Amino acid sequence: MIKKAISNLLEHIIPATSKGVFWLSFAVCFSVCLFTILVIASLTGVSKEFGAGHDGYIQLAENLGRGNGYVFEKGGPAVFHRPPFYPLLLVPITFLPASLQRPTLVLMQSIMVGFIGVLIFRIGRYFFGLLTAQAAVFIFLLNPWVYWNAKNPMTVILQGLLYTLFAVLAGQQFLIAIGRYNIPTDKTKLSLNWLGIGVTAAVLALTHATMFAVIVVSLPALLIIAIARRNNQVIKTSITAAITMVILIAPWTYRNWAVFGRFIPIAGGSGLAYFNGNVHWKGVMSQHKGESYIDAGLRAAGIEGTEATVTHWKGLKDITLEDKINAKMREDLRQHPGAFVKKLLLNAVEYYFPIFTYPYLAVKHLFAEGLAITIFNAVLWILALMGIRRCKKDNMLLAAGLLAGAIGLHAIWYFPFATFIGHSLYTLGTMPFLSILAAGGASADKNKQQNS
Repeated sequence: MIKKAISNLLEHIIPATSKGVFWLSFAVCFSVCLFTILVIASLTGVSKEFGAGHDGYIQLAENLGRGNGYVFEKGGPAVFHRPPFYPLLLVPITFLPASLQRPTLVLMQSIMVGFIGVLIFRIGRYFFGLLTAQAAVFIFLLNPWVYWNAKNPMTVILQGLLYTLFAVLAGQQFLIAIGRYNIPTDKTKLSLNWLGIGVTAAVLALTHATMFAVIVVSLPALLIIAIARRNNQVIKTSITAAITMVILIAPWTYRNWAVFGRFIPIAGGSGLAYFNGNVHWKGVMSQHKGESYIDAGLRAAGIEGTEATVTHWKGLKDITLEDKINAKMREDLRQHPGAFVKKLLLNAVEYYFPIFTYPYLAVKHLFAEGLAITIFNAVLWILALMGIRRCKKDNMLLAAGLLAGAIGLHAIWYFPFATFIGHSLYTLGTMPFLSILAAGGASADKNKQQNS
């Protein structure tokens, strides 16, 4: 009865076409974000312009647009811990009057949210049917952290779109390799498939360096599966995608080599992030009350200086300090493997359910945010487990496995570092797939499209 009522509600709220879903997702995101920055900000006294609570991408864009180089401020040191694609997208925005920059950013990122909605809809409809697809879009749009991130100059919305698109393209090739999806017969479409995966992979990696690990694992795995299944089409696609990705990333890698004299495929910063993650938890070198987590991370790594003197926008200024902190990270891993495993487990729980790890924090903070995130994610995962159970019952474990795999492939690379941020930054890339699984548990849809 409840599922039937939900289904009837969705039929009236969520469109039944990809075009309709795009416009709905775009309109909801644009409206909520504009209301937040124009109305709520005015009532609370918060600035309508960009504040300091982001990662410096708008500063990089401003200096790129004015010919100052890839720096946070004119004459400042070259930056090596921020990938370049997102700042490039922001460059045109920086030439607008300050009062128009944030609304324009919201417009751009609301369009991205529209396309994420379309991908969610099409994945859900393909595997489970129309009602589940509609429910998945509805669940995704209920996520308040979509709108928090969409109104700020941070990579998470773009990263979520690109990761979802890459997962769709790579998943399609996987299904072709195992004989569960028809190979396109149109040569133009085949060529677009070959290039599409490689271009998406490159842009994804150049948006957030953590995603480079996703690509490095995914494309060789797809190639191995294709070879095992003797599927020449997917073998060609995998190789072409890998070559395309390398060609597109190579200029940025060369820039890093030319500027810093080091092989940095995308971005640095892993050593500082590692120690930031260490001091997050109770232990020998924990963060102290009143101390910033970056100051604590520098102290734990044995780096002289403070956040204000040796870092800018959450990354080190000096490449020689990057070498030192990376060496310290490797040493710490060798000397304290047990502590590393403990951190992995705590981070894995905190990723979705931060309230459960709250007692283990070195410095208690963001309790309300942690509780809200935990409740929201717990509801999603309960529904998702119901969806997986439904897949098992309906002999659709392949669909559940692909969706769960996409979640795990995105999440696992954050566990060695720090996974909790109050605005749920790192989990958002998994939400399209979690929303589909949750919708599978919540909807009464009995129609399945196994090939379209």
